[in-house]
Amino acid sequence: MTVPAPGWKLLGKTSNASMFEISDRLIAIVPVPNCVDDEQTARESIAFQDKHWAAVGRRGAAVCFMDDIIEQDGGARAVYARETEHTLTTCYALVGESFYARAVSAVFTGLARPPVPTQIFPSLADALPWIEEMNGARGAIP
Repeated sequence: MTVPAPGWKLLGKTSNASMFEISDRLIAIVPVPNCVDDEQTARESIAFQDKHWAAVGRRGAAVCFMDDIIEQDGGARAVYARETEHTLTTCYALVGESFYARAVSAVFTGLARPPVPTQIFPSLADALPWIEEMNGARGAIP
């Protein structure tokens, strides 16, 4: 289970995750234990992120902690592949410490081929340089 770090600000919740602000250009998606991600929860997540970025007046990245996701169905993958093209999120870092989390992430990136830059990392620390690069390259408000 991913535990939010001290200093992360709770932004709100969807039906299967809590959303935290790590910094002004990075939000964390922390799924509930034994999370199932489907078409509905995928749309909720995208809408939450876009509402947040629009409210703060800038774009930013999202890091999703994959270790608590036990299933991501084809409906969720389809939503992420088809409905994120115009999102305000600059990139998605999928962080998984377990082999299973990295496998779920690899299936997603291999099958869905998301239009927003998406990469898999073993830790948030490993993801941060890439997130900064993506925020710099894609950070301007369209």
